[in-house]
Amino acid sequence: MIISHKYKFVFIGLPFSASSAISKELHLQYEGAPYLRKHSLYHEFEKVATKNEKDYFVFALLRNPMEIVVTVYEKMKANSKGNFTNPDLFSENGGHITKKHREKFNFIHDNKASFQEYFLNFFIKPFDNFSSLTLDNCDFVIRYENIAEDYILALEKSGVSNPKPLPVANKTAGKKKDLSLYYSNEIKDRTIKVFGPFLSKYNYPFLESWGEVKVPLSSKLQFMILGFLRKVNQKYFKKLPNTTEIKGTIYGDMQRGKLN
Repeated sequence: MIISHKYKFVFIGLPFSASSAISKELHLQYEGAPYLRKHSLYHEFEKVATKNEKDYFVFALLRNPMEIVVTVYEKMKANSKGNFTNPDLFSENGGHITKKHREKFNFIHDNKASFQEYFLNFFIKPFDNFSSLTLDNCDFVIRYENIAEDYILALEKSGVSNPKPLPVANKTAGKKKDLSLYYSNEIKDRTIKVFGPFLSKYNYPFLESWGEVKVPLSSKLQFMILGFLRKVNQKYFKKLPNTTEIKGTIYGDMQRGKLN
C-alpha cells in the first residue's frame, strides 16, 4: 500500500497486478510512501488511518483472473528470479512464497505438468482474490488491460497535474498472449465453473471463441458463500504477517529508504 500526503491518495496494491511497478513510480514521482504491507487491504488501512487520511482518494488495480493464473503458472514454470526456491522468501521466514505456492511449483516441475494438468489439479472452487475484499471501497479502479490510460486517469482524479506515463513493466518469460492456448476445450467446463462468478461480477468476458457461456448456479452460490466467509476471516481472524518486507524487494527497499 502506498500513501501520498502531498496528493492525498492511497494506492492498494493487489498481487500479480503490476502493484510493484505502480508502487515504485508513485514513490519516485509523487512522494508516495509505503504504508503497512505491500498488499494490505482497505479494511486494514481503515483501522489505523487518521480521519483526514480516510478522506484520501483510493485506487487499486483489477486484472482478469484467467490472466493471473496463467502468469503465476509461467512464473513457477520458469522459477522467476529463483523466488520459489529461495528460503528467504518463504512465508515462514517472513516472505511471500507460501507452502501452497511451493506445492504448486513442485507439482509443475516433478510432473513436467502442462497448464491444463496444473489447472485441473489445483483449481476446483470458484476463484476469488483480494479484489473482492477491497475494490468496493475504492474511488477508482484501474483495469490491467487498460493500465496506461487508467493509471493517468487515476492520478488526474487524485489531483495530480500532468502525470507521467507508467514505465512499461517486464513481461513474464514464456507467457503467450493468446489465452486460448492455455484454456483449451478439455478444461473449458472447469474454467467456466472456476472463473464464471468472478468474471460476471467484474464484467469480464470469456474467450470469444466459446460463444455464449452459462455459469452454473452452484458456482455462483459457492462463490457468494465462500466470499462472505473469506471476508469475515480476513477482517476478524486473519493473523497479519510482519509489515516489513525483505531487503532487495521494491517495497522492502522503499520501506528502508533505499529505492531510487
